[in-house]
Amino acid sequence: MTIQQVASTASAISDAAIQELSARLRGPLLRPDDDGYDAARCIWNAMIDKRPACIARCSGVSDVIETLEFVRKHDVPLAVRGGGHNIAGTALCDDGVVIDLSALKGIWVDPESRTARAQPGVTWGELDTETQVFGYAVPSGIVSTTG
Repeated sequence: MTIQQVASTASAISDAAIQELSARLRGPLLRPDDDGYDAARCIWNAMIDKRPACIARCSGVSDVIETLEFVRKHDVPLAVRGGGHNIAGTALCDDGVVIDLSALKGIWVDPESRTARAQPGVTWGELDTETQVFGYAVPSGIVSTTG
């Protein structure tokens, strides 16, 4: 798609459609005029300044599924945000929909199998904190704010 096609596609989403998506989500759906929108579109790399049409602050799998169905139905750009570090800026998009998973912070450590499971909003520092309780270290990057 060209930039013009993306912009015209995104602007074609009616307010009613966005309100319907909002009603189907358990987490909040942020639009440019909403409180918290600017904070939700910030990532670690402050050189990235993208303005999505809306940000779905997902609180669980059902919110992700609903948002994906909306994006498919309306054929708009999609970005997925995890922990928010994202140096390349692909966790955001202009005039599209962002699936924001940063609130999904569950971590489960199984000391018997010596494994850990983490939801997509978890950062390395948070994972390290939970695994260290069991005397484990996670071999990974060195920047604690990386998701």
